[in-house]
Amino acid sequence: MYKKISVTITTTLVIAAILTVSWSALHRSYAQSDFANTILKIHNDERAAVKVPDLTWSDSLAADAKKWAEHLASLPPKPTSSSGWNQCCGGEPDLVHAGPGENLWAGGANYYSTADMVKSWASEKSNYHGAPLSNADFAPGVPMIGHYTQMVWKNTREVGCATAIGNQGKFEFLVCRYSPSGNTLGQTPY
Repeated sequence: MYKKISVTITTTLVIAAILTVSWSALHRSYAQSDFANTILKIHNDERAAVKVPDLTWSDSLAADAKKWAEHLASLPPKPTSSSGWNQCCGGEPDLVHAGPGENLWAGGANYYSTADMVKSWASEKSNYHGAPLSNADFAPGVPMIGHYTQMVWKNTREVGCATAIGNQGKFEFLVCRYSPSGNTLGQTPY
């Protein structure tokens, strides 16, 4: 009798473990899918508005973006300035690009949605006036356009993104990588 109970308990525990692992994997997969789908939808809506082909998600670019997001999250904040970052976070996040074909975002950790982050780049659309890109477009103090123009760059086909939390949980970083990269001087995005 005890052997039957033991087998029943063991079987029940194994089934419960399988279901628990499957559920957590499914939940994680869904969360990653939701993240990617949100990013793709915003990018592809902007791209459709200027009649360039949709982007597809790249797990490889996302893995590279994750490494860079974690690197940015490991950096100490820059000294405070008049930007207001010092009021919440003890300094400004250090947003250093790893290279071309990359959009970076930083803000208060767990405060902004993925859509908020990506839409902030899309909001630069009003600053872009259709001319070929030049060094002057990226000069300090000039209204930004480079995040938006990278989002809609006509030759770009893939995007992969990731986030990381840094500075003792105060900042969240979003990194998106694009292939092929855009923002080529002397060219227009679309």
